[in-house]
Amino acid sequence: MKKNDIVLQAKIFNLIIHSFMAAIGLFLLLFTGLKPVQEVILISVLCVMVGGAKILGYFSNDLYRLAFQFDFASGLFLISIGILFCIFSWKDPMIISRLFGIYVLFDGLLKLQTAIDAKKFGIHKWLVMLITAVLVAGVGILTLVAPYSELLSQFVLLSVSLMADGFVNIWFTAYTVRVRAKKKNLEERFGLKDLTDKKEEKETACEPKEKKV
Repeated sequence: MKKNDIVLQAKIFNLIIHSFMAAIGLFLLLFTGLKPVQEVILISVLCVMVGGAKILGYFSNDLYRLAFQFDFASGLFLISIGILFCIFSWKDPMIISRLFGIYVLFDGLLKLQTAIDAKKFGIHKWLVMLITAVLVAGVGILTLVAPYSELLSQFVLLSVSLMADGFVNIWFTAYTVRVRAKKKNLEERFGLKDLTDKKEEKETACEPKEKKV
C-alpha cells in the first residue's frame, strides 16, 4: 500500500471516529436515562476506538506532521483510560470525569503546540486553532474539577468535553493533515528548491578537481 493511501485512510478514519465521539457526547447530553453500566461500557469502548485511531494516524507519515505528531502517546493514554474506566468505575463513579478531564486538558495543550507549529508552516488559520485549543483545555479543567464542585455538573461537563474534543480533533485533522504532493509542488510551495540548488552547488564546489596532465 502506498504512503498516500495510508495517510488518506488515517485521515478519514480519524474524522469518522472523532465525529462519533462528538455524537456520543451530544447523545449523553440529550438522553440522560442510560444506566451507569451502559455509560461506562459506551465511554470505555469509545476511548479504545479513538486511541486506536490516533495511533494509526501517528504511523501514517502525513506531510505536515502536525495533527498526528503527538498521537502515539495520547492514543496509548486514551486506551489506558478506557481500560481504567472498566476496572475502577464500579468503585469510584467520579473517576470518569477525573481521567477524561485530564485527557481533554492534555489534548488541548498538545493542540496548543500544534497551533504554534502551524504558524511556522504558514498555515493562515493558526490563530483560530490556538483559540480552539485554549477553549478545549479550559473544558478539560472544568471537567477535571467538576466532581469537587457543587456548582458544576459532572455529567454535563463530561458530555461537553466529549463534544469539544471530538470537534477540535475533526477541525485539526481536516485542516492540517495533507497527503504528500509531488516533489516539484513542495519545492515551489515551501521554497525547498532554492535550498536544494544551494546544496548541489556546495557539493559541486567541494568535489576535487581533476589534475591537468
